[in-house]
Amino acid sequence: MAGQVPGPWVRRPASITTLIVFSVLLPAFALIAIPVAFVLDLLDGGRPFRRVRTYVLVGGLVAVDLAGLVMVGIVWLISPLGFRVHKSRTQARFLWVMTAWTTSLSRVISAVLPIPMHLDELDPDVLGGNAIVIGRHRSLLDAVLPSVIFGNRGLTPLYTLKEDLRREPNIDLVGHWMGHRFVTRSPKNLEAELEPIRQLAGRVDEHSVAVIFPEGTFFTPARKEKIIRSLEEKDPRHAEQARALKHLLPPRPAGTLALLEGAPDSDIIVFGHTGFEPYGTIPEILKNIGTGKPAHFHAWRIPRRDVPVERQARIDWLFDIWAELDAWIDSQNRP
Repeated sequence: MAGQVPGPWVRRPASITTLIVFSVLLPAFALIAIPVAFVLDLLDGGRPFRRVRTYVLVGGLVAVDLAGLVMVGIVWLISPLGFRVHKSRTQARFLWVMTAWTTSLSRVISAVLPIPMHLDELDPDVLGGNAIVIGRHRSLLDAVLPSVIFGNRGLTPLYTLKEDLRREPNIDLVGHWMGHRFVTRSPKNLEAELEPIRQLAGRVDEHSVAVIFPEGTFFTPARKEKIIRSLEEKDPRHAEQARALKHLLPPRPAGTLALLEGAPDSDIIVFGHTGFEPYGTIPEILKNIGTGKPAHFHAWRIPRRDVPVERQARIDWLFDIWAELDAWIDSQNRP
């Protein structure tokens, strides 16, 4: 998803039209495509039916996306016509849509890949509101998880997301109306990007959480090496810590620090998982579909009193947390 994201008057008609076209074409060709895919899979040995699973996965995700878009449109119409989108009742409806949409996406992903998700491993006492959630981002598929986990507990997740995700119509529309923050990878004016994140954090209360993925993108060895080379020039000590990470990219602290500044009374929830490693990119998803293992989850809550006050101390603290999360992931990946 490289390149500048178009403005809303170009982006939204294009993304909605694309979704509608796929929702028509996929069922129309299913009677031909699925049998052909089935035969080709049999010729390859039959298991794990990658081509059939891929078609079903894409069709399921498109169907859920279209249903979500319809629900978003209904909420907008009865707001009415967007004039009361910021009222508490309308925001509650958008939260319901967002939670239903992301939960349905996760169920399709879990069933078709397949990748059983053991969300019951998470301690409910950790997952309360008035918190900043800093989470692992390993795949195109895992960004919905905080919405599933916290939305189904009646909490509003307030995301900081990459600007690229505005190309997805539900994220674009609901994210806009719920006040999520969309940031660019390499902003020309960093402070102008951070101030809206601080404002987002200022909305966090006992009924909501702020969500950010400090890695900024998902792990690849090449990305890790590039970040380490940059750190070696500017921050040798953290470059050494970054090189010791086995499964995570080094955290990019600016967004997390902005959330800490904007929500001075909020706790921190550290959220990690394993099982999504084979599905980092679209080619990896297509290659590994049908071969997945169960996803396991881990979270812990850090009281605000345990968070350092000084900026540099907070950066050190974040790197230490990331090392702890990396160690947990490593323990899960051992035979």
